Amino acid sequence: MPGTCAAAFFCSRYPLYPKRMGYRCGGARVRMMSVAASSMLGGNRGMGGMGDAGHGGAGRGVVTGKYFNFKPLPPPADILGNPLVVSNLPTHKLPKETFGSRVKRFLARMNLGSQSAETRLRWKLYDTIQATMASLSPAVTLVAEKRAPVKKKLSVPVVVVRHPYHLRHVFEMLPNIPDGFAAERRFIELLMTRALKRYGEQMALIKGSAFSFENEAREYFFAGFKLEKQIKKVNSPDEKFAALQAIYTNYFHGRNYYYFALLRRERLAPDNKLFMLFARAVYFMARIDWNGELLEKPNPRALPSRNDMLFFVERDKSVVTRYRTDQDFQRQVKAALEAFPAS
Repeated sequence: MPGTCAAAFFCSRYPLYPKRMGYRCGGARVRMMSVAASSMLGGNRGMGGMGDAGHGGAGRGVVTGKYFNFKPLPPPADILGNPLVVSNLPTHKLPKETFGSRVKRFLARMNLGSQSAETRLRWKLYDTIQATMASLSPAVTLVAEKRAPVKKKLSVPVVVVRHPYHLRHVFEMLPNIPDGFAAERRFIELLMTRALKRYGEQMALIKGSAFSFENEAREYFFAGFKLEKQIKKVNSPDEKFAALQAIYTNYFHGRNYYYFALLRRERLAPDNKLFMLFARAVYFMARIDWNGELLEKPNPRALPSRNDMLFFVERDKSVVTRYRTDQDFQRQVKAALEAFPAS
């Protein structure tokens, strides 16, 4: 895949200007532009600076003593004060582990016998289900960090969930689950849907208005795009580093919130173009090197595969519906998918 052609496709075909989508230009995310262009990568969390380094925060890159953060923490305003609890966990649909599988697992703990990669993956999926249910269980003690007890040792951690991002290990696993584990994949996706719906309800109570992952994703994408348009005007290495961090942070959150909107099964606006914004964002993110420098072409290893992108297309009903009737849109989607490497 020639990187320059793909870059030209995204830059020329989808330079979506925020005013076309009713973007709130006075919002907090737009104000990040002036900070990015003038600051020296301070501790502003919204800028993706050192304030984001923490629980899985810091990346590997170092530029004049500064760390590029490839895993920004969730926006502080979106983190719940109390752990997220889902009371209607779908336990009646839980895939059952067979007796033979339990025996093999017991023997494996004693280092007896051999297990195939398929068997080990199945065990990991069962552990993921159990750990996720324990993380969201209503059996919560007075101490927030102590969750529902787990009867057996799991290979997947039980975590305190105050934002969907805290379950990122589950979200990252979903697109890569093979078709042979369809029952387990459906159940994990159902768990995530319930968790996201409950989180949306909690955020609506906090904000006093309806909460939409779609709206949040759109604003983050547009904020990142406005910053990206100005990156060529920045000459100072420190200012460029800060601007790239701000762009990456906005695109990172926009990408996650778009994913959350799909799994929450929100009714996306027919002409929202979120998938195109999402594809453009992840393509640009792959151009940022480990040391915080902007590459001419994206790093192929940092790009999601075409199958991963199809995972999002298939769940975005606004894309599927329009794809069936609009031939020009079909060509746009195909061109966007071809920009990503085949698995």
